[in-house]
Amino acid sequence: MGKEIYGLTIDQMAKAAFKFWGQYAHSLDSKNRVAIPAKFRQQLADGKVVVRENFEDCLTVQPAAEFARQIEDSLARLDDLNSKKDRDIKRMMTGSVVECELDKQGRIGLSPGHVRTAGITKEVVFIGMHDRFEIWDRRKWEAYKRQYKKQWQESE
Repeated sequence: MGKEIYGLTIDQMAKAAFKFWGQYAHSLDSKNRVAIPAKFRQQLADGKVVVRENFEDCLTVQPAAEFARQIEDSLARLDDLNSKKDRDIKRMMTGSVVECELDKQGRIGLSPGHVRTAGITKEVVFIGMHDRFEIWDRRKWEAYKRQYKKQWQESE
């Protein structure tokens, strides 16, 4: 039996439709555009992505078609007519969605609202999340990693 990571074998991970792995540092330009890492662009055949706020202080980016598939599955399970919690989840999942298309230089433009909400300054870090990736302000990412390592060490 092969080694497993989070319940998936290496072979299963390798066969996944999208493979956003790794960490890459980039900078925003004066128009809030940022170049998507080349390794990630390879997974975006049609160049269409969805950018949305995350529950942490970052942005989530997914291929538009994958987002559409996942969001339909997720929203179908919510009872937003009878549950305030489900309405809140729906608002968070859909209210901040912005569709983007990569330009010829492989960049996307981040909306002023996204930049403000995620606390993004000039320096950003892309974090691969298997079927999506996140964009973090570099300082916030470093603080998040320190906190995570501290919690991990305390739990051992």
